[in-house]
Amino acid sequence: MARGGGSRVVLHVGAMKSGTTYLQSLLWTNRELLAERGVLFPGRAGGDQMRGVMDVLGHAAAQAHTGAWQALADEIRAHDGTSVISMEFLGPALPEKVDRVLAGFEDVTVVVTARDLNRNLAAMWQESVQNGRAWTFADFVEGARVSRPHPGRDPESVTPAGKSFWRQQNLVRICRNWSRGGTRLVLVTVPPPGAAPDVLRDRFLSLVGTPADGLVPPPRSNESIGVASAEALRQVNALLETEGLAFPAGQRQRKNFLADTHSAVQRGSEARIGLPLAPWVEEHAAAMVAKLQTLDVELLGDWDELRPVAVPGVDPGSVDPAAVSEAAVAWLAGVVARQIRA
Repeated sequence: MARGGGSRVVLHVGAMKSGTTYLQSLLWTNRELLAERGVLFPGRAGGDQMRGVMDVLGHAAAQAHTGAWQALADEIRAHDGTSVISMEFLGPALPEKVDRVLAGFEDVTVVVTARDLNRNLAAMWQESVQNGRAWTFADFVEGARVSRPHPGRDPESVTPAGKSFWRQQNLVRICRNWSRGGTRLVLVTVPPPGAAPDVLRDRFLSLVGTPADGLVPPPRSNESIGVASAEALRQVNALLETEGLAFPAGQRQRKNFLADTHSAVQRGSEARIGLPLAPWVEEHAAAMVAKLQTLDVELLGDWDELRPVAVPGVDPGSVDPAAVSEAAVAWLAGVVARQIRA
């Protein structure tokens, strides 16, 4: 419970690309019904939890959000029931920052959602492109391979792309850091392709302590984009780098305007990003699961759901340049149409 109050806190800390945006949208869309059931999703605006987490973690941009975490904590403290905070920025937090977050609460269930490694390689590259990175898909995957955490890893082999990937996807480190001080930690696995669409929702809500009955589906958000669109965005990012506008310059504009407009124009008409299953991915995933099983972590789901699978689709490095040009033209038309309608 929060110190001085009667609340139980469910703290969803990621990992990134494991259904986090979907679950956050579900909670926000149904916050009034959840409140009637005694479940608080704190914050008065959609970005309040993100701002609060940036504040408590001391992110570079946190000065503009000073007091945002305290406002969330005060709201939780005043609530007699279950409160839910969900923000994937929390996942990679270092131990001292984990302690800072947990210091305000006593009855905490930390939730880590996790998806298989190969699907996340494809998803994280796409996310990096939408946020302004210019890494090729091949460089991103190779960076993840040579930078993967293992005993004896040469620090000189770690690439920027690999460091970015493992910062968000090192489940062993995330779970080890967040299980500090005897905190209850639950690892929720994302079901494999073809599973019933509501499995992840129901698993998460079982930890919150409310059924799915009566909840309405959230609007679609943060959807994946096609392979040609992703490669077009990557090439735009590379051109912006030559103009002195490398990541993170304009990150919000790229994600909220360029990527979202591009996605809306091309969604459903392109081939998807594909990635065959490499032996190193299988080996690392097996070692990762073995280490997770030694930690004080409850499992909700199935360890086999973390077994990586091939991602059907097209390698971005082999996509037809004509398809990239077509995607770029359609995207430009979408940007112009959006400006005309504004």
